[in-house]
Amino acid sequence: MDLNFMQIGHVVLSGKGIEQSMAFHAYQTLSAWSFALQLMVCVLSIGAGYAVRIWALPRMRDQGVWARLMRTAVQTLGPVTVAVSLMAACLSAGHALGMSADELVLVSRVLRLSLWVCGIRAAGWVLRHVMHPHGILRIFLHLIEWAIVGAVVLTFLGLLLPAIDKINAIEFAIGSQVFKGGNIVTGLMMAVVALTIAGQLSEFVAMFLRRYASRQNLQANDALILTRFFSFIIFTLTVVGVLVESGIDLTTLAAFGGAMGIGLGFGLQEFVVNFFSGLSVLMERALKVGDYVTINEVTGRVVHMSSRAVVVRDRVGTESLIPNSNVMKGILQNHTMSNDAFRMSIPLKIVDVADYPRARDSISQVLTESPRVLQTPAPQVLIKDISDTEITLEVSFWIHDLDDTQNELVSEMLYGIAMRLRADGIALASDGTQALLATMA
Repeated sequence: MDLNFMQIGHVVLSGKGIEQSMAFHAYQTLSAWSFALQLMVCVLSIGAGYAVRIWALPRMRDQGVWARLMRTAVQTLGPVTVAVSLMAACLSAGHALGMSADELVLVSRVLRLSLWVCGIRAAGWVLRHVMHPHGILRIFLHLIEWAIVGAVVLTFLGLLLPAIDKINAIEFAIGSQVFKGGNIVTGLMMAVVALTIAGQLSEFVAMFLRRYASRQNLQANDALILTRFFSFIIFTLTVVGVLVESGIDLTTLAAFGGAMGIGLGFGLQEFVVNFFSGLSVLMERALKVGDYVTINEVTGRVVHMSSRAVVVRDRVGTESLIPNSNVMKGILQNHTMSNDAFRMSIPLKIVDVADYPRARDSISQVLTESPRVLQTPAPQVLIKDISDTEITLEVSFWIHDLDDTQNELVSEMLYGIAMRLRADGIALASDGTQALLATMA
């Protein structure tokens, strides 16, 4: 598939303006009705592609990985695929009717242009939806994709080289540093491409380290430290390389770096503090993703640890972003630091102290029958307080699967204990919650 859209037979055009483009040459070469007919075929084919996409998308499922991939593929590649198919069919029909390649040049070249656009969009779809980049990378990939499509279309129209000449003619100076339009545009394009590659490479490094950590019993925190280190190195080298290739002098870059360092010291002080506080938390292994913690009265599961904050999801699904500096300065309680066992206590009140031995045996039996209650350490039913009207018991047990169903577990335990005590003829004290439990049956 030849990218030179300017070539027609043995005639090669320079591309210096639309009058020297393949499209204009076809307009001059073909008869008026032939040019209009082929142009109509191309326009209708492209319009049919978008019409098919509008018709198909509402009828496609969007649940499931494969369904979402198919939907995005139709949304991205549907119009150009339909257009290519229709133009190829018209081109084949023209050849079957005995028309020569020169007589079908407009459809042929637009078809070739559409094939290039289809390939570019297919590559962009793979990178955006199959490789699963994060949000910024997806934006960069969109920019790269449409920049390449725009360059191909401008090449087809003969406007790419004139546009490049206009950009290269731009030149201005700031102090002793001279900036040229070509260097600026090239630098921006390189920045987008380089940062996209660097971001994707950083994602690959993070994925590799996570898998390596799971296979080699490497601490998850160590994998995160290595990930941040490699990401910092990759992005630093990328930014410096882009600035140098953009024509910025190294002495100017060093001076700018010094000024930026002073600005960072004042403007981004909190970010730097959080970054190094996060590294300190990781190195000390104070917590890791998956731990059940209490940080400054926020209790929940650690679901993410970034360079700036720790994300904790509580029982009701609310996610709190706690700055790393607050984790270091505040009170951190890690309920699952050494193991996943967690102690739970339920207060219970009975009427007669003489019923304590039987109540202890009945409650212990309920706890033993629960699959979520650990038997080591063994559950305990102890007397916590005695008064003339009631006996306060503390029912304590350990569980190993801290999640959002703790309230359900407590409810099940209370119901089971209340029903067992009722069956054994042991009366609960008639106050508050216990009175409600005593009247359940």
